[in-house]
Amino acid sequence: MNAPARLARLAAPAAAACAALALAAGPASAATTTIRQDTATGAPYAGNWQISTVGTLNFSTSFLGTNVTGTCDSAQMQGTTTSAGAGELTAASIGACHTSNGFSSPATVLDLGGVSDRSGQIGYAPVQGGRDGVIAIGGDLRITLKGQVLGLTVTCIYGFRTGSSDGLTFDVYNRDNPNRPLPDDDLQGKSSAIQLVRESGSSGLCPSSGTGSGAAIGRGESTSGSGVFDRKLYLTS
Repeated sequence: MNAPARLARLAAPAAAACAALALAAGPASAATTTIRQDTATGAPYAGNWQISTVGTLNFSTSFLGTNVTGTCDSAQMQGTTTSAGAGELTAASIGACHTSNGFSSPATVLDLGGVSDRSGQIGYAPVQGGRDGVIAIGGDLRITLKGQVLGLTVTCIYGFRTGSSDGLTFDVYNRDNPNRPLPDDDLQGKSSAIQLVRESGSSGLCPSSGTGSGAAIGRGESTSGSGVFDRKLYLTS
């Protein structure tokens, strides 16, 4: 097994975790924000939510001039929110990941115990001809991975960046927005420019950077605490 292939196997869950966690929580915009039930005129919604990817999560990384691409089958997140958008991520999982080199990572429940701050807020920030809002996670989020590279156990610690800013930022689309990334009739999130950045404490054998992208739908509960996520959501001012 060559080094790029091994490193790609390590990078897959990192990129997937990046995309998965990104669709789960974030900072407020300056505008007033209200999450509503079903439509723009529905009652405010507060409670549990679930976000599930539709289609694969896509990622790529480069090592010694070799481009390695891959996909992860799925991602799912759960958490809580107020009607004003302040929330917390409580659980996340990633489906199996496969690299262009023919290697894979098994489905995994993500360990959020090392995340010092899982809070955030979705913000209503519409752009004409585009999104309805923004979701972001602060710059202190980290993912730590361990694996075998050339017979050695190495630790890889990644932070996240969107553009020139540390942390994650994602566009949000209402269920009737014609520019939404998916045909599904649901509140949706999309990211295509998330960067993985290797942090101090990582082995020098870890890929120094990578990128990830994905799209997902978000729902709440019609019956609070039921664990059945069948409530459609809508973001307004």
